[in-house]
Amino acid sequence: MTFEFGAYAGVVYLAVHDGDGTHLLSAAVGGAPPAVFTIPEVISCDGPLVTAVAYRTGHTVASDAAYAISRERALRMMPYPYSVVAVPLIAGDEKLGVLTGIWVPPGQTCERLRERMTTLGKMLASGLADRYQSACTMKPAESPLIIPMFRSPGGEGIPAAEVQRRWGLPDIPGSAALSQMYQVHKLSAALNEAPGLLDVMRAARERIMLPFGAGAFVAAVAQEGRLRVVGHSGSAELVRTIHGAPLDQSTPGADVLCAGQPLFLPDRAAVLAAYPDAESAGIQACAVLPLVGSGSFRGCCLLGFESARWIGGEEQAVLLMMAAQLAVAMERAQLNESEHALMEALQKKLLPRSLPELPEVVITARYLSASAPLGMGGDWYDVIPLPGRQTGLVVGDVEGHNIDSAVIMGQLRSGLRAYAAEGHEPADVLARSNELLAELDTDLYATCCFVRLDPEGGVVEIALAGHPVPLLRCPEAGIIAPDAPPNLPLGVESGYVYSSTEITIRPETLLMLYTDGIVNSPTGDPVADARSLLASADRVEARSLHKIADLLVTGASKRPERRLDDMALLFALYEGNPLGSVRRVDRMAIRRHDIQGVRSVRRFVRSYLLRRDLQRLADDMEVMASEIVTNALIHADSDVEVWLREYPDRIHFEVRDTDAKPPVPTSITDSEEANAVAEHGRGLSIVEILSSAWGNSPHGRGKTVWLDIPK
Repeated sequence: MTFEFGAYAGVVYLAVHDGDGTHLLSAAVGGAPPAVFTIPEVISCDGPLVTAVAYRTGHTVASDAAYAISRERALRMMPYPYSVVAVPLIAGDEKLGVLTGIWVPPGQTCERLRERMTTLGKMLASGLADRYQSACTMKPAESPLIIPMFRSPGGEGIPAAEVQRRWGLPDIPGSAALSQMYQVHKLSAALNEAPGLLDVMRAARERIMLPFGAGAFVAAVAQEGRLRVVGHSGSAELVRTIHGAPLDQSTPGADVLCAGQPLFLPDRAAVLAAYPDAESAGIQACAVLPLVGSGSFRGCCLLGFESARWIGGEEQAVLLMMAAQLAVAMERAQLNESEHALMEALQKKLLPRSLPELPEVVITARYLSASAPLGMGGDWYDVIPLPGRQTGLVVGDVEGHNIDSAVIMGQLRSGLRAYAAEGHEPADVLARSNELLAELDTDLYATCCFVRLDPEGGVVEIALAGHPVPLLRCPEAGIIAPDAPPNLPLGVESGYVYSSTEITIRPETLLMLYTDGIVNSPTGDPVADARSLLASADRVEARSLHKIADLLVTGASKRPERRLDDMALLFALYEGNPLGSVRRVDRMAIRRHDIQGVRSVRRFVRSYLLRRDLQRLADDMEVMASEIVTNALIHADSDVEVWLREYPDRIHFEVRDTDAKPPVPTSITDSEEANAVAEHGRGLSIVEILSSAWGNSPHGRGKTVWLDIPK
């Protein structure tokens, strides 16, 4: 049939009767890729398809529709133009199945062809009946028999110039079809390994956009009545025309998404005929494909071509197969990233709300969760005010990446904090925490490092519970790893006696506490890896604590193995008091939405500087303080803390809020129109000009925007 009648594909369906009723199951499929991959395997006898109608009526049925559209999922990959002839296979009084032929392009099902198909169906039914009687039963195999029938590709009405752009070698039967299916297979393999949306978009670019010769690729999803671009490659101008487009307006993306049917516009004339007001964006032709997932996931992807591009039936089938795979991968990636973001937010809620500011010690911390699809981790850090003006520094790690790890981490952190605040010795704090973990009746264990810092005496006491030893970067001795007893992890042995060690430190000593996620490497020596990482910041002065922390986090994040675990970093810079008895640190708080508090900040800053005979800095500092505090009150929507700290060579200013999103400066441009519509971020450009250094960094659950101004 496929060769003699010129069919695109042929299918023999056999009737199967079971508890769910009667349906038609494909027993043999003849044709070439991609046709054989788009044939529905199972058809309901009660459905609207031509094959089902032929079975129910017992008569040959033909359809010459330009687009045979069905709501059934089986035909979502067959929206290209085709004609179909379905012949019932009847032996005596029994309906055995249906012989179905498909032609591309449509319009070839003449009366003569229907008669010849009917004759062929009678011959096939007779052969099946003879076999049925000899075998006593007729049941299709679990998988249809595929009969490859490769032919040299025809023009399908495509212009001669376009034929030269076909896949493979045009004179070799099957070359074009296998070349297309090669990309389908490679796309499937790449999407299976894509953990996030960025990886999915990279696979789409390499396996859809480039092989089809497109100059641009845009993927968008429906969200709150509009299209939202989630990935693109190529034309940024095309992205601007799609992103935010309302779904109730007639645009290629909105129409395809709402109708669920693809759109192929081969040249600029076709684009303008369908959408007279469409912006060019450098696109002369396009293919718009629906992305349909489970649940509420709906979207579309657009391939833009820089010249005319006719897409025939075979290529349409391949693109729809790819779009189906892409939709599943995008939905999975979005779910993974949403789940990961939720877990990360919940985990950060278990971390300290803010870090204390001490006259003799500067503290900062960083936390990064493992990459998706890993679950919630059990890493944590804490800074605990202790009796006698001492400070407790803690990092720990509960094993596992699941909700249990996070819950146990929260309970253990709270218990350890309570024991430390009562004034127990570091070793006793760990011993009591060990008993707490045992009482929680969990199979999980935890490692922990607890450091008690006495800033007046310049002494640190270190107690470990199976955790890597903290590092000290000393002004004279360099980086050292103290010889502290490792002890057992928490939760391993009830009644275990922990021990600790004391070390005297000098001013300008930097303490680095960390979890093994930052140094998760094949060497098996986390201390050596942490020492190497800290050594990479040797050129950064100790007082630039935020810069050191950012440098180490950036370096650790570039390691591929770092993606497999959470990471917690806690830095404490012991400064002593280089200014003698002068109070170096001062602070004030502003209530949420209290814009009038900006005036109080200016008075606070000027008063601080006047007490130090630094009134020459007051004007610039007031301007910068006003800009940063105003930005925090308006955009962070939280309470705000303001800190000032004096150093021998500079004044350090910080504004803390509970919004983790970093501020972004808006550059002043030559365009008055652009300047007029810029909503925020302009003040940060002023800060950048007036300060000697500025930046932002995580701080507890929020962020800190800081700046330095020379004295």
